[in-house]
Formats: sequence, structure tokens, C-alpha cells
Amino acid sequence: MRIASGVAAFCIAGSAAAATHVVNVGPQATFSPAVLQVAAGDTVRFRNRGGLHNVVADDLSFRCARGCDGTGGNGAPSSEIWFVDVVFSQLGSIGYYCEQHGSPTDGMRGTIVVLPSTPVELQSFEVE
Repeated sequence: MRIASGVAAFCIAGSAAAATHVVNVGPQATFSPAVLQVAAGDTVRFRNRGGLHNVVADDLSFRCARGCDGTGGNGAPSSEIWFVDVVFSQLGSIGYYCEQHGSPTDGMRGTIVVLPSTPVELQSFEVE
């Protein structure tokens, strides 16, 4: 018995759930990965694996180690094992470096590339 016939199309535009990505800091004077692509709204967890390090945005929008300056933490280089989460919402490339081993142009530095969120779509289906 056919109750209804036709095609119903559904499209939901929205973003996938935000993800958390990890950038390892040290133990050598490196960030790994040095370049990371994320979607807008994603979190990057910077995790110190050893050594005297911190993470500073080239534009000084954040300075973090044992927390972040301006949010109750201390962004000075630290040799403690620490991690800090930074949410990236602004599209574009954000450079960062370690004050102890780099600068905005040289040494221990990395880049976060923030891309638009990918919309999630449901396919059309036939209702019978």
C-alpha cells in the first residue's frame, strides 16, 4: 500500500563538529607539525613535550605556555610539561613561534591555516 509518493529533498547547511588538533612543542626546538590546516572553530592543543618553550602568535593575539596571558595563565616560556588549547575562528594563516628559540621570521616557528568549515549535506531520497 502506497501512502504517499514523491521526492523529498533535504539539505542541511551547517558545519561539522569542531575538532581538536595537536601540535607537539619540543623536546627539540621544533613544532610538529610545523604547518597545520584546521577548519574555522577548531581547537589546536599545543603540548610541550620537553624543553623551555612557549607559543606566541606573530600578531601577539596569544602568548601561551602554562595558560595564556590575559586569561589567568602565564605565557612565559616554561620547561614544565604543559598543554594549552587555542580556538581558531578567523580564516587565514596565523604564524606562531617560541620566544626562547624563534621569532616571527626565523627559528622555532609554525603556521596554522584556518579554512572555512565544510557544510554537511544530506542526500535527496524518495519517500513512498
